[in-house]
Amino acid sequence: MSDSEKGFTLVEVLVSIVVLSIVSFSLLSIFSQSLRTTHDSLNQTIANQVAQNTLHTLNRRAASIEQPLKLNQLLNRDGISSTCDFCEDTRIHGETYVATIQSLSTVPGNTIEVNISVTTDRLRNPVTLKGVISNATLREPFPETAVPATE
Repeated sequence: MSDSEKGFTLVEVLVSIVVLSIVSFSLLSIFSQSLRTTHDSLNQTIANQVAQNTLHTLNRRAASIEQPLKLNQLLNRDGISSTCDFCEDTRIHGETYVATIQSLSTVPGNTIEVNISVTTDRLRNPVTLKGVISNATLREPFPETAVPATE
């Protein structure tokens, strides 16, 4: 080759291709990890919403009951069967979310402390929500206190 010919040699082109491919694969793995983390976060957020909706559903059902609460009477619309009619087969974005409700209260009363756990196939750890359900007797408005008239 003469000095007047300028350009890249084959070795320089191969080295630049290898360096470019190493950088590309590094970026690809970073993007795939980011996508996986985003998807896991989305599943956890949806599971949290399912747990909150479950707690709100139980609270709405308890709002009309005046006798001491039992968890079994809130789990099904008929108030008799002990299976939960809204806990299973919640499908969102092709994923099935299952809520499990556990009563932490041992004696029936005006409130029930519950632990709601939501799982799905893709969550590593279930999302757990603790809450308190109250019946209609605790939802009555607080009586007004009479203010003495001043003279």
